[in-house]
Amino acid sequence: MARRYDEPVEVQAQDEVMSAFIWRGRLYAVRSVVDRWTERRSWWQDPVGAPRIGERTVWRVEGSAGRCAGTGIYDIGRDTDAAATAPVWTLLRVQD
Repeated sequence: MARRYDEPVEVQAQDEVMSAFIWRGRLYAVRSVVDRWTERRSWWQDPVGAPRIGERTVWRVEGSAGRCAGTGIYDIGRDTDAAATAPVWTLLRVQD
């Protein structure tokens, strides 16, 4: 079953390689990257006066919260915005 979220996450990545992310205070290790793609943002859903964000890169990763925990599939998006000083990461979907 897949659930949709729109929650911020902290991502540990180096040179476009994601190794872990923190969601709701819990560390998840990335076991593998399943897929990666770029999608256009729905600009018409942004609040009036909000800065426009053009594209979002999405990583579909297999991750787990520990050695004994089961794995799940997580879609994590990074918004591209020239005005932002750091990338904005968002957990989009979880499949378990």
